[in-house]
Amino acid sequence: MKNIFFILIVFIFVTTPGCKKDDITVADNSNLTGQWQWQYSEGGLAFHKIKAENNSVLLLNFNPDSSFYVTETGKPPLKGNYYVTGDTTSVKVIHFNSDQFGDPTGEAYTIENNQLILTDYMISDGFRHYYKRVK
Repeated sequence: MKNIFFILIVFIFVTTPGCKKDDITVADNSNLTGQWQWQYSEGGLAFHKIKAENNSVLLLNFNPDSSFYVTETGKPPLKGNYYVTGDTTSVKVIHFNSDQFGDPTGEAYTIENNQLILTDYMISDGFRHYYKRVK
């Protein structure tokens, strides 16, 4: 019995340091800085495609000081701060902090050919949101 207990203790000490919780690191956000205009979103359970209605324009602005604001035609602006993290799978995630959101929310993102693609993070039936760079 003592041998089993000893082996169990050794196993715990050997395997515990291998578990890292700090694989997430703050990532560079310089390629996000600027103004992005929403084009459309697609996804959900029944795969919907959503486009702007009635000439509405939604602009997402990322500032170098890690603040952001969103403006949409005829609505008050939404403001807050953001930070970007990366993990061991090369996924970059934008975390938005705003009084309007409540808890911080995250969107995985990629940028290709001046197009920003935000993907609802950690949601299996989420949406992808497509933006084009304006400034």
